[in-house]
Amino acid sequence: MRRAVAVRGMGRVELAAYGLADAEHQVERELREIWPEARVELLEVARTLAEPRIVEEFAVRYRLRGAVAVDAEREEDARRAAFRTLRERFAGTRHERIAWEADGDSGRT
Repeated sequence: MRRAVAVRGMGRVELAAYGLADAEHQVERELREIWPEARVELLEVARTLAEPRIVEEFAVRYRLRGAVAVDAEREEDARRAAFRTLRERFAGTRHERIAWEADGDSGRT
């Protein structure tokens, strides 16, 4: 049976950028390329070094929310399959360490 599992994840990455807006843009663009259907919310953008530079280091914290469609008979199996799908999708990227959790009840589609 096809189920849609609502999930949310939080992550933090460090990256080089030309300013706060560039750091925000880079992270949002990368996340949307990996999971276009997700809602991306940037929670915090902070410089990691005190001295100003042309290219600075930033730490960006963010939250993702969305639904992952999977085939599973039981809700527990659907959640496991959804988390596995997301881990595979983000593997090999700077965002692979996102902490995922179920976000409400799963639904059948």
